[in-house]
Amino acid sequence: MNTRAVNQTAGNTSQTRRKRLERLLTRSPALGATALFCVHAAGCLLMFVPPLTTIAAGAAAIFLAGRIQGPLDGFLTAALVTVSLFSAYLSVQLFRLRPHQPRGIAVGKQQAPELFAMLARRAAHFKTGSVNDILLTSQAELQVIGSPVLPLPLFHRYSLCVGAPLMMFLGAHQFRLALAGAVAASADNRSRLTGWLNQATSDWPLILATLETSGNLLSRVLAPPLRGIARAAAILTHPLHEDWRQQQARWLMENSNEQSAIEYLATQVVTSAFMDRQYWPMILKGAERCPTPVVKAFSHLPLLLKKTLNYPLAERWLMQAQTARGWRAYRIPDLLAELKIERLHWTGLPDPDAFSALFISGNVLKQLDGLWQQEIELEWRKRHARYQSDQSRFRQLQRRAADQALRGASALHYIQLVPRFLGEADTIPAYRAVYATNADDPKVCFAAGLALLRAGAGQDGSQALQRAADIDPALTRRVRVLIREHRQALVRKEVFNEHAVIHGVCA
Repeated sequence: MNTRAVNQTAGNTSQTRRKRLERLLTRSPALGATALFCVHAAGCLLMFVPPLTTIAAGAAAIFLAGRIQGPLDGFLTAALVTVSLFSAYLSVQLFRLRPHQPRGIAVGKQQAPELFAMLARRAAHFKTGSVNDILLTSQAELQVIGSPVLPLPLFHRYSLCVGAPLMMFLGAHQFRLALAGAVAASADNRSRLTGWLNQATSDWPLILATLETSGNLLSRVLAPPLRGIARAAAILTHPLHEDWRQQQARWLMENSNEQSAIEYLATQVVTSAFMDRQYWPMILKGAERCPTPVVKAFSHLPLLLKKTLNYPLAERWLMQAQTARGWRAYRIPDLLAELKIERLHWTGLPDPDAFSALFISGNVLKQLDGLWQQEIELEWRKRHARYQSDQSRFRQLQRRAADQALRGASALHYIQLVPRFLGEADTIPAYRAVYATNADDPKVCFAAGLALLRAGAGQDGSQALQRAADIDPALTRRVRVLIREHRQALVRKEVFNEHAVIHGVCA
């Protein structure tokens, strides 16, 4: 058995054991909580090893210093002093660490006085304790995030993270309800043991990242065992973990009405889908032309939002979320079943939105633009360099294709680059040409067939995929699945178009 097969077998065995453990913990939440508490306790004890060792070794050295009766006692005392000093050095490095805080623009009270007043009322009502600051972030979020002040999951600083994109999708009334749900979820988590267990699980990766970034001696000593603590906690917390969207929707369902919960959930899905699947790909495409990020992603968002988002596309995203296609992390189907909601429905963009209603001016968006440009600059430069390299390679392949047929790896690379550098009208003929000259290569036939399916040439794509399966029977199962999924997608699209027409007529 070769090394690859051994590694694959070991990986499958590990995955099977993990699934069995998750099923066991799901059936016995008390057992999972106890095990997770033990893991967190072990992690805290690990972080206390340097200061405890300093105290113990120092106390022992002081005790022996007055009772030295021979060379062995002197040597032992000197060794304890050395251990104490070394541990003290590690302790100083440990307590100088400050875990990373959430990234965002700190909002001043003069910029959004109504937002601060709303937060104060909600915090007093739910007795949630202090929320230290409000951060305007680039994510589609609205949640109270606790971050450790020290490299221990015991003391936290709480920030209300308000995503600028989500505020532009929510109306003022929706935002008030969502803020109440966020503060209520935070109060609930801070008052329950399971809330602390989940909080500590999210703290360990932050502490580990800060430790590894420091690159000092302490990181070499503590990082390896702390990595194991973080992995174990992530596995054990899975049955106990709830996404913040779930908590807020459940609170809205219990304390408001079903329609408010439906609208808020739908808005969250549409916001995340628009940003991840349409807006950010469109913005990052600018890296192809410009080597540095100069686009004002958030200052221009309200205008681009109204121009690029349409109702049928939003409904398609909602349908995908309700069938868990690409949305498994949010557990939308499970949440809908729990709340007894049949389907989500989006009511469209609000006018005015929550950002316009709560912020006095849009200057804070310019600050968020600057922060985003700093964060994305490295990735932007990499994308620009990769695009330039791919463009040069595509031109080489295109010149070769004009003189002779592309074969093997060159043909596969050409298929990958075609949709990036050719217009829609030229992609299908290019795929057909590569397939025609590589009809005896199963890998090229498979890649060309898949590309043709995605380009909308279903018949040609199915033919190329079937040819690949005929040459290499090992591909038969994958080919059948791809062709079946393509046909099902066409049926779903026809049904969706029919529903869209009906909605347009009945609206």
